[in-house]
Amino acid sequence: MTERAAYLFDDRRLSLRLAWFQNVLLPSIRAQEDKDFRFVVLASKVMPQKWKKALRQAVRGIPMVELDFVDAGPHHKVANEAMSSRFEPDADVIAQFRVDDDDAVARDYVARVRTDFLADLTPLFARFGIVSTDYSCGLILEADGKDARLFQCFVRTWNCAQTLYVRPRSSNMLFNFGHHRLHRHMPTITYHDSQMFVRGRHGTNDSSFSLPQWDTDEWEMGALRQRFDISIDDLQAALRAGAD
Repeated sequence: MTERAAYLFDDRRLSLRLAWFQNVLLPSIRAQEDKDFRFVVLASKVMPQKWKKALRQAVRGIPMVELDFVDAGPHHKVANEAMSSRFEPDADVIAQFRVDDDDAVARDYVARVRTDFLADLTPLFARFGIVSTDYSCGLILEADGKDARLFQCFVRTWNCAQTLYVRPRSSNMLFNFGHHRLHRHMPTITYHDSQMFVRGRHGTNDSSFSLPQWDTDEWEMGALRQRFDISIDDLQAALRAGAD
């Protein structure tokens, strides 16, 4: 645990992760057209105080965001509890999605979570009691403070563009399933019509990945502002500052 904490809380690493969090993920959450949702940010209770303070400052003024500092434990258990503790008991349907701190969702993501369910998934939900959506079109952003490249891609079962729908008292939770296996456990509808996610690609990724070999094209940076309210200039400046 000591060695792991030394790696996770290294100042340079956290500076870069905070740059992505503040300039990629949070702008997309703040810009959501449908603001009737809760977005839970999980961090460790043993995170150094200066970084706890930085996180609190980053999420201040975004009413949809709730920040939890939690004890170490099995990832799926900790994350599921953070979600389930916030369920509305009289809700008809609970919709859940997850992103990493260097991902983003399109400004109409939450709106699509509602409208796509009502338009397309309601009969399946009535029959099975659990369904999911997978948005296959999105962007991959490479940035290091100096150079940046953006790619549009079509992919399947990436966690940054999935939504799970369950009944309020269901024992099924998003983190019970590997994101690459949701479609093995429930009916899943795939949408491809709009860019719905950004996935960051950089030196501190928690899980490294290669550019998809197929259905990937270099893209104009303007899509970041248009679809996600992300400023590439702000991100690059923050990455340069974090690297110093």
